[in-house]
Amino acid sequence: MVYATCYRLVKSQSDAEDLSQEVFIEVFRSLNMIRKENDLSGWIFKIAYNKSLSFLRKRNPVKLTNSVNIDSSTVELDKMHKRAESDSPHHSMEQAETRRIVFQAVDQLPDNQKRVILLHKFENYSQKEICEQLGLSLVSVESLIYRAKTNLRKSLFNYFKHYSK
Repeated sequence: MVYATCYRLVKSQSDAEDLSQEVFIEVFRSLNMIRKENDLSGWIFKIAYNKSLSFLRKRNPVKLTNSVNIDSSTVELDKMHKRAESDSPHHSMEQAETRRIVFQAVDQLPDNQKRVILLHKFENYSQKEICEQLGLSLVSVESLIYRAKTNLRKSLFNYFKHYSK
């Protein structure tokens, strides 16, 4: 989870590995600060996310404004999520293209919507777990998921409407 989070944000295997090590060093140093055992994964996710953003800001402060690009073609995303068995190369190519388009649409979401939809739909966290991880109310998480889905629906509808012409 830590490596995948870092890799998805920084798009570099070696940087993601270094950041993952930094995350676990910080976790080890700060372990006494965790309050509840069930908060551990959310707390570690926050550290990984924040360290990755800090890394990106330091590397290129001008380029990183309010969004973090997600590389839709990463091998790690494919490893994290089950791939459907393909019957033909054509089917495989269509699936890869669809994944690319969906991740591009996710990339266009505001950061708060992007974080919540990634955790909910791609990392399979429940809404309650997302609340605990991000320190948000259930209503906020539900609203962010709803808005993210609405924005994705619009974006993907427009893409496929244009693509089918």
